[in-house]
Formats: sequence, structure tokens, C-alpha cells
Amino acid sequence: MIFKIFIPKKDRISRPILSLFVIIFSLIHHLSQKGCFVLRTSSYKFFRFFILSLLVPALLSSCSPSFTPPAESSVPKKAQSNEKVVSAGKGQYLSMTYTEYVNGKKSDQGMVMRVMTYDLNSKKLTKLADVPYTSQYPLSVVSLPDHKIYYSADVGDKGDQLFSYDLNTKKIEQLTDNLFAINRIVPTTPDGPLVLVAVKKGERILKTIFYNKTTHAMKFMHDENQDNITWSIAYNSEKNTIYNSQYSERERDKQGDISDRTQTIMVPPDNKVTEINNVTKQERSIVTLKKEKITSMSSSNDKLLLITTRFINHGNPEYSLVDIATGKRTKIKLPFLSRQFVYMSPDGKGVYYLGSTSQKNQAERRGVYYYDFTSKIQTPIFIQEEGFINNFMLLNK
Repeated sequence: MIFKIFIPKKDRISRPILSLFVIIFSLIHHLSQKGCFVLRTSSYKFFRFFILSLLVPALLSSCSPSFTPPAESSVPKKAQSNEKVVSAGKGQYLSMTYTEYVNGKKSDQGMVMRVMTYDLNSKKLTKLADVPYTSQYPLSVVSLPDHKIYYSADVGDKGDQLFSYDLNTKKIEQLTDNLFAINRIVPTTPDGPLVLVAVKKGERILKTIFYNKTTHAMKFMHDENQDNITWSIAYNSEKNTIYNSQYSERERDKQGDISDRTQTIMVPPDNKVTEINNVTKQERSIVTLKKEKITSMSSSNDKLLLITTRFINHGNPEYSLVDIATGKRTKIKLPFLSRQFVYMSPDGKGVYYLGSTSQKNQAERRGVYYYDFTSKIQTPIFIQEEGFINNFMLLNK
């Protein structure tokens, strides 16, 4: 089997057995990487089923600093889905990407991304559409205000571009032609841009990109900088601001060399969080974490929720809140292990997360859950069965 793997120089997890590691790594559902790690499986779609969210985007809504959730609890039966399209309105919803084989499990029968929404008010899980899975990583997001699904797809086996699927007309439109890989797609306001974390064609650095839905113009933040890698982004709807986490490729390579030379676990480079005004694009530094990697983050009201690790590919994730105004950081505890996709509920009474109810076996009943801080119950919203949950996002209608 042939894997095309886009990995920057020195950005290796285990050079002699890289392909084997990717398969094992995916099967045990660990989602941390060293740097810009993009997989291609254009010839062998069978293994796409196992590849996790390598570079996924993920918005994670913030938590209240006043809680310390206890251990896991029992899980009720999962919610059922229906097939009608959800109309836009007030409230919040989850957008989910679920990959599954069409008409069976053989590689020659292909795979699709089944795009779903979960309405937080009605608690209805709805399948909206199937879109082609041809990209390096299965990524989609539903924008109910736009009545569209935005997703990544391969064009001519030369890289992934941004596409849209109109929920009303069923029309598919290619929106970009100058990208190579897309790792996150984040809607903002109905009249505002989409924010991408993507690799420009001919380059290898992940950048923060603002895409204008009306003019189709793209603004690459710090386009001349070929050192700072954007790893995660989060949108704060109350402030209409974007938060991105970045680290230096040179510093990452230095840490990789130290790890190789000393045969020790690799320590991450410093990670910096920056606030970007969605309209003016004015930037402001929020916090810098020394020798910690931000695997994912989210923002709500005046807080950032960070998921971090102290070593590359080792150790459990840690959770903390950062005050946006002051940069003050407060550690918190959650009764599950999730390196990506943890969102605070709008009422602040719980979190939505992708994982399981077990801290020992992360593959056990893997799915999207809601954890209630008061009742301590982990309620399943959607449990993966025949396919694979790749990502989900909390959004406003």
C-alpha cells in the first residue's frame, strides 16, 4: 500500500516505520502530531477509514473555571437521526463529519463524508447530505446561515481545494484553486469570511487565511513568513475575533534534533496565541506557552479553552482556561481524554466532546457526547459504528 505523506523536513515521528506508525496511531485514536502532517490515499481509499483528524480544525468553546468534574458515569442510549434539512434560526448546533463506505466496506466501492447536524435546542440529529471524500483529510462544516456545506476535495490529484455544497439547490462549487491542503474551515458571521488553516500551493507552511465569500478573495496572514506554523484556530462570536495558535518550524526542528540526539521524548516548541479582529485584521498577543503544544482550542465570551500536551505524542492532554483580557491561565480537570473537539455548552453547564466515557480505552463507544457538570452524566449524541467520526464543531445558527 502506498501512502503519500506531506511532512516538513525533520518533522518525523519515527522515520524507519512511519507508515506503520500512522496505521497504529490512527487505530488507538491519538490525534497529536509533530507538525504539518498531511496524508494522501488517492489510490487506496480503504485506509482512509482509519486515518484520524491529523490537522483538524477545531473550535473549542470555553469552560467555567469554578468546576472540577469528577469521574465518568453511566451512558444512556444514543440519539436517533432523521433525514430532513434543518432550517436556519436562533440557537446553536453541532456540525459533524462522518466518513463511511458506500454500499459496503470494499475499497473499490469508495467512501463519502456524511454531513450531519445536531440541534442543541430540539436535540435532533439530522443527516444533511453526502459529499465526495477525495481529500487528504475528511473535513466539512455546515453553515446553516449560508445554507451550505463547506468542505475540502482533491482537484486533479494535485492538492485539495475549498468547495461548497448548496443545501437548497444541491449545487457543488469549487471556491479556490491555489491551495494544497486544508486543515480547518471556520465560519464566522453570515456576512463575514470563512477562516481557513491551509497550505498554499507550492509551500509547506500552514497559514491562517481569510476567505471572502462574496468576492472569493483570500487574505493570507503574514504571507511572507515561512517559519510560523498555524496549528489551531478558534472563533469568538461575541467579540467577532479569531484566535490562532502558532509555533516556529525552526524551533520545532531544534527540539526534534535534541530528541534524536538524546533519545528522549520530544518537547514541543513554544506556542503563542494571537487574537485577530475579524473585520480590521488587527492583531494582539494573548499568551505564550513555554514548551507546550496547543493541540486544540476554543473561545467563548471572555475565555479561551486550551487543550495542551507537554510532550510530542506522549502523555495525557491537559485543559486550561485563559482570560482573554489579561492572559491569566487557570488549569481545569475533565473526566475524559480528548486532544481535539471539546466545546462548552452555551449555558455553561457542560461540554460537548469527541471521545469515549473511558479514560483507559479511548476507542470504547467512541462518539460525540455531552457531559453535564451537575449530574455527572455523559450522554451520547452520536456513536460511531460502521464509519468514523472525523471532526465536529459548535456553531451559531
